[in-house]
Amino acid sequence: MTPDTRTPDSPVAEPPAKNSPDALPISAPGDTTAEDLLLLANRSTLMLKKIRDEILKPEPRKVPPLVSSTRVQEMCGIDRKRMAYALNTTSLPQGTQGRPGGVRSFTVEEAVEWVRAERKPTPRVGRGKVITVANFKGGVTKTTTSTLLAQGLAMRRARRVCHIDLDPQGSATTLYGYNPHAEIEENDTIIPLIQAYVDGTQFDMRTLPVRSYWPNLDIIPASPQLFNAEFMLPARANLAKEGDLRFEQVLHHGLEALTEEYDYIIIDTAPTLSYLTINAVFAADGVIVPVVPDMLSFASMVQFWHLFSDLITGMEEFGDAEKKRFEFVDVLVTRVAPNKAATRVLQQWISNLYGSRVIPVEIPETDLARNTNLHFQTIYDLDKYEGGLETLRRIRNPIDQFVDYVDEKASASWATGVKA
Repeated sequence: MTPDTRTPDSPVAEPPAKNSPDALPISAPGDTTAEDLLLLANRSTLMLKKIRDEILKPEPRKVPPLVSSTRVQEMCGIDRKRMAYALNTTSLPQGTQGRPGGVRSFTVEEAVEWVRAERKPTPRVGRGKVITVANFKGGVTKTTTSTLLAQGLAMRRARRVCHIDLDPQGSATTLYGYNPHAEIEENDTIIPLIQAYVDGTQFDMRTLPVRSYWPNLDIIPASPQLFNAEFMLPARANLAKEGDLRFEQVLHHGLEALTEEYDYIIIDTAPTLSYLTINAVFAADGVIVPVVPDMLSFASMVQFWHLFSDLITGMEEFGDAEKKRFEFVDVLVTRVAPNKAATRVLQQWISNLYGSRVIPVEIPETDLARNTNLHFQTIYDLDKYEGGLETLRRIRNPIDQFVDYVDEKASASWATGVKA
């Protein structure tokens, strides 16, 4: 399989011409019918497939990037001299060179081997960590954040990661190169776990993760059928008897087996307070809340914290459940526009209000980040950039710092040998 070396500057599929078969007929005002809506849905699905197939040529699936020797050195915290010594004296992967003395590159799997050998990540003790990325407002880069965190932990920190998409829109699933509407069946998602709860039976979630194109990283994808969970969970909860599993504990209970196999389980959620989001919150050891420093996002955070606190306290008052405790609930400031006075003022407000809960890394707003999403990519998918490697490195550095911060904080109990 040939690595996909296209960059965000590569062209995407051209939009359909107005009179082409792919273009929708224009209905008269007030004359839209159910059939029109069905046509719109079906045409949109077909067009998404065409765009995706065009972007992912020549293969129908995404492939991981190549990693330069300089990038491997950065991830391992070593210099060129140390790498040269290790290449000559150890069995670490040699990578490939186009010509003798030329630039050396490594696969992601090879880069992970170097990280394990040189960085020596803290080994997991006990169960893995569950981290939920949540915000009840859209447009705050929640899905991108969860995907970057999953990819970064898998490559930079050599962790075994499972990324669970709980958003019925399947945005994270799309970033992995799948069409959630056409390629993902209900049984590929966590719906079998929900169905088992409804039926009063057991389900082993270890059957759900599938390998992604990114080494060390498995996924449980999403599809629109996840909307069914919003009816299944409350309907079963209304019939619950004393001693039954509580509806908000379904995912937590199901993840117990997976936390024995993975260092991290990263959960992406819908931008709503849904029953699945409630489950993701109660399954989490830690929660990361992305926030954009603009007035509307800042205002929405007030509602978020009220709903979040009402959710936790309300569930504690309902029945005899244990009090929920999080190892951390942190705020990540994203889409930071440089050189904007209003942005700086709001950043200061966020810092003053949330104090030590604010992750000491800001993710900048860049054209590169916007364009990667246009191509079903993240920053970590790029092995080159027409704007130059230094520009790419400057944009990628804050994301690297964010990944390192989360791993060091979340895995602190492993370093002391305390089982979670």
